[in-house]
Amino acid sequence: MNSFYEDIVKRDNGTLGKIFPITSVLAAIMLTIIINIFPMLFGFNIIFFTGMFTLLLWFFVWYLNRKLKVEYEIAVVNDQVTATSITAMTKREELACFTIRDCEYIGPTDSDRYESDKGNCEFCLNCTENRQVVKSDADWYMLVNAGSYRYMLVFRFNADIYPLLRRFNPRATVARPDLLRGSN
Repeated sequence: MNSFYEDIVKRDNGTLGKIFPITSVLAAIMLTIIINIFPMLFGFNIIFFTGMFTLLLWFFVWYLNRKLKVEYEIAVVNDQVTATSITAMTKREELACFTIRDCEYIGPTDSDRYESDKGNCEFCLNCTENRQVVKSDADWYMLVNAGSYRYMLVFRFNADIYPLLRRFNPRATVARPDLLRGSN
C-alpha cells in the first residue's frame, strides 16, 4: 500500500520583505534618472555607457526581488521524506532526504526536548513560513540520525501526515490519540 503526502509552505519575509521590493524599484528609478539625465545636462554624450549601467542595475533589482520568493516543499512517499527549497518558483534545491525510520524523535517544537535536541544537532532546517522557529503545537520537528551527524527538520504540522509518521515510526512519534484513525 503506497502512502503519499505533500505540503508546500510559502516563506513569510515580514515587513522587510514587503518594503524592500518597493524601495529597490524607487531607488532604481531615481538612479536611472540621475545617471542618464544629468550627464546630458552637462553636455556629455555617454548615453551608451549609462544605458548599459541602467540595464545592469534593473537586472540586479529584478534578481534580488525574485530571490525573496522562497517556498518549502515537504513530500512523504511511503517512509521516504524529502524537503525541498523552491526559489522564485523555478529553482529547486533538495535540502534533505531520509526515511521516517531514521528519526530519533518526532514531536512538536513546544516539547521539553526541543532545546536540548537543537543543541545536540549539527544544523536545523526550518521549513515553516516563519524565519525563526516558533515554539508551538502547529510546528513539529523530526530529529534525524544520519549516522555520523544529526540534524532537525522543522515543518508545519498537518493532521494528514500524522498517521504516516505513526505507521513507519511509532516509537519516536509523540502520541496524539485524537488524530489516530478509528479513535473517537
